[in-house]
Amino acid sequence: MNINVQESVVEHFWEQEPEGTSHEFWAFRFPPKAKVGDTIHFHIDKKEVAQAVIDYIEPPGESACDTTGKFKNRWKVFWRCGTFKDVR
Repeated sequence: MNINVQESVVEHFWEQEPEGTSHEFWAFRFPPKAKVGDTIHFHIDKKEVAQAVIDYIEPPGESACDTTGKFKNRWKVFWRCGTFKDVR
């Protein structure tokens, strides 16, 4: 699965997750074309910068971002923070 990180979120993308956070997610309007165990390839300006392994996929309505409360009505692809690799 390929994810293009928009310029508007690049700075937040590299922030360290809060202590005790086990998972991170990326939200989508439509069902993602991926499955548990697939590798996510994150790109910035068409260059791969990070990878992570999908741990689970959640349909809309189940949860929202703990920090902002956003994305409740989106599909979410979650990965364990421990699988995230910086490949810059």
